[in-house]
Amino acid sequence: MTTRSTWNAWAAGREAPRLTDWLREISEPDWTATVAHPLFDALAEGRLSGEAFAAYMVQDYGFVDPFTALIGHAIGHAPGMADRVVLGQFMGMLTSDENSTFQRTFDAFGVPEQVRVAPDYLAPTRDFRGLLHDTGMHGSYAEMLAVLVVTEWLYLEWALRVTRVEGLHPLMEEWIDLHDNPAFRDFVAWLRRRLDEEAAGLDEAGFARMAERFRETVARERAFHDAVHSR
Repeated sequence: MTTRSTWNAWAAGREAPRLTDWLREISEPDWTATVAHPLFDALAEGRLSGEAFAAYMVQDYGFVDPFTALIGHAIGHAPGMADRVVLGQFMGMLTSDENSTFQRTFDAFGVPEQVRVAPDYLAPTRDFRGLLHDTGMHGSYAEMLAVLVVTEWLYLEWALRVTRVEGLHPLMEEWIDLHDNPAFRDFVAWLRRRLDEEAAGLDEAGFARMAERFRETVARERAFHDAVHSR
């Protein structure tokens, strides 16, 4: 299902087929279930309590360190300076603006210091952290791009989908804004384009590994949000 021949068969006869569209399609139903997750509706509609939002952010913050490391590995594996510049700029945003949102959320909702530095991670959080670490240590550049495409494209999609209520807590507004703004949309478009391009040069085994990384990351995203929402 994740072979190049399957991709070629899917692309045949389509006008301007894109690999990333195919990867999204073969990742169903997990892709749509994540984008349409009720956790995001509860967040945008003001039905998520401050305590629940803080608990969600504590779990999500568990990805920031391994995710930053993954971007560092991607910068090191990138084929040239053009890619390094874009990835480096995104890392700068992640370690400044996004990190600040997390820290101010923890302050606003009284998350204890012990929980911040040594959280009790849910099993899906630990699994996802492991995926990020493994991809950075052992994945190809295309595999790293595949993981980045999933994590950022999914968040863009849910942020674009939800309808916010007036009077939403400013930090909840800010969390949505981080994933629904022109710069982030441009970055997701860049990631998709670069994965489309990099995949074209992969051999059969590399192509299959890249596609499986994509599908596994989507599945991890769904499992994570299911676990956080059901706490």
